[in-house]
Amino acid sequence: MEVPVRIMDKYGPIYHFPPIGDHPSPISVPFIGINYCSPQYRNIRKLAQITVMGCVLSGRGRIQVNEQSISVKQGDVFLMRSGCYHEVESVAEQDDPWVFIWYNVHSHWALKVLEAYRLLSTVVVPDASLESLFQQGIAWADSKTNEEMQAELQLLFMQIVIRLSDIQRNRGELLSLPVRQIKLHLDNQLLQSFHTEQLVKAMGLSAKQLNRLFKKEMGTTIYNYVLTRKMESAKLMLIDTQLTVSEISEQLGYSDAHYFSNLFKQKNGMRPSTFRSRFSDQLQE
Repeated sequence: MEVPVRIMDKYGPIYHFPPIGDHPSPISVPFIGINYCSPQYRNIRKLAQITVMGCVLSGRGRIQVNEQSISVKQGDVFLMRSGCYHEVESVAEQDDPWVFIWYNVHSHWALKVLEAYRLLSTVVVPDASLESLFQQGIAWADSKTNEEMQAELQLLFMQIVIRLSDIQRNRGELLSLPVRQIKLHLDNQLLQSFHTEQLVKAMGLSAKQLNRLFKKEMGTTIYNYVLTRKMESAKLMLIDTQLTVSEISEQLGYSDAHYFSNLFKQKNGMRPSTFRSRFSDQLQE
């Protein structure tokens, strides 16, 4: 069902596909649409309860997930995972408006899928060239039933995730050997305390050299990479397990649960217990 929308800073079609029955699918894509944005367009979700997948068709914009802010252009795909601060903003000119297709994905299972395909910390995949996949959902929206669209959109979601994962993996193989080794070491030590000295010893390079190499190719510092991965793992544990905050803290290599809780609040705007309560309540609605 199309719901045309036009407001001061954007316009475009929105299609709504409500859940079916009392036991909807674990992954639901109830809304898709196209945003034609004015240069003033800006949208903020302080704690998003949806995962947003978008594909830029023209113009330029800025995507922010928590503290990570990245510019996007035509051909880029962005992922804004649930449970985070979301901000999208047009930085386009009047004669070259920012236009993007978006899919709103409900359910915490979307996070599990992103984690399984190593996309949980990914915000932007540049030059992904997936416009045709995103356009497919829009093309079907006026011709298929709600039941058909539910199934088709779940399939499209998985196809997009798999394609993005393949792109990331293939590009990752182009990383220099030292950066691949650094990343592998960090990923393998995710559930342990992070100590720069251990990484320096393992890699045989100074901390300054390691950070310079890593940031040049990965776009973030080693510390921020580790912290982001740990906080994403913490969110999944809070949503999907009955572990206490102290137990999660210990699982992630933080011996001081109070320190972990403060760190989580700094990154996410609330304490772990509040995040668990709010997100659980939202899932039950």
